Amino acid sequence: MKRKLFTQIIFLSFILSLTYNLKAQDYKFSQFYNSPLNLNPANTGRINSLYRLVANYRLQYLPLQTPSPFNTFSASGDAGLFRDQLRDDIWGIGVVFTYDRQTAIQTNSFMISTAYHKSLGREKKHYLSAGFQVGFTQRSLDRGNLSFESQFDNRVGAFDLTLPSGEVFKSGKYFQPNMNIGLMWSSQFSKLIGAYAGFSMFNIIKAKDTFFKSDNERARRMNAHAGLVFNIKNKIMVSPNGMFMTQAKAIQWVAGTSVSVNLSGKEEPFRTAVSAGVWVDGNQKLKAGDNAMGSVIASVGVSFFGVQVGLSYDAALKKI
Repeated sequence: MKRKLFTQIIFLSFILSLTYNLKAQDYKFSQFYNSPLNLNPANTGRINSLYRLVANYRLQYLPLQTPSPFNTFSASGDAGLFRDQLRDDIWGIGVVFTYDRQTAIQTNSFMISTAYHKSLGREKKHYLSAGFQVGFTQRSLDRGNLSFESQFDNRVGAFDLTLPSGEVFKSGKYFQPNMNIGLMWSSQFSKLIGAYAGFSMFNIIKAKDTFFKSDNERARRMNAHAGLVFNIKNKIMVSPNGMFMTQAKAIQWVAGTSVSVNLSGKEEPFRTAVSAGVWVDGNQKLKAGDNAMGSVIASVGVSFFGVQVGLSYDAALKKI
C-alpha cells in the first residue's frame, strides 16, 4: 500500500512539474501513418477515393493512472474534389477533431483543413501538395482530480483535499486560435513502386498556453515524414515509413515497416487484406546525454470493402 502511494505521489509530482513549467508536447499516435490530417495538413484530400473517414484512439498508463489514464481520441473526414475540372489536380477539404486527456488536463481541438495537390509529369503520376489548417484549441483543468504536497496529511498517510493547495491559478479554462501548415511530395513510379515525403509545422501562432499568470507559449512542432510502397506481384505489399518530430527541447522519431497480404485477388488487389508491422519509437531531449525511454510498436490490421481496422501496442524499452 505504501509503495503504491509513493509511486502515485512521484507520478503526480511529474505531471504537476509539466503543468507548472508548461513544456508539454503535442500528442502522437503510434499509427501516425493512419492519422493523416494530424500528421500533415498536405494530406487533406490526397486519396484514391472521393472521401475518407478516420478515427484513432490511444490509451496510456492504464495500470498506474486508473481511473484516469491518459487517453486521446481523434476523428477526421476529408475529400478530394474537382479532379476532372482541375485536369488531374486535386483540391482537398476536411475537418479534424481531437480530444486529449492527461489526468487533470483536458484538451479539445477543432481544425478546418484544406490542401491543393498539383499533378506533375506526362502521365500525372507525381504530385506536389501544400496544405493549411486553421481552428481553435480549448484546454481545461480539472482541479478536483489534483492533489498537492501541501494537502498530504502525514498522520493518516493520505491526501486531504479540504486543505489549501497553495497554488494560484489564473483560470481553469482557456480558448486559443491555432494554425498548421504542411508540404508533401508523392509519386507513383510504376504500378509496383511508390514514394512520398512531407514536412509540416504545427502551432504556428504560438498561442498562450498557461493556467497561471505567465506568458508561456505553446512551442511550435516540426514534423518530417517519409515512406515507400512496394507492391510485389499484387500479392504482398511492403510499406516502410518513418517520422521525425521536434518540439521545445525534445525530439522523437519512429521508423519501421508493415507487410500486407492480398486476399481479394488480382481484380481488386488489397481491397481485402491482412497486415502486420513493427516500428521502433525513440525519443530524447535535445540536451546531450539526457536520453529518455523508447519503445517497440507492434501493429496488426485488416482491410475489407474499403474499411481498414488496426490495433497497435507499445512495449517500453530501457534507456537508449
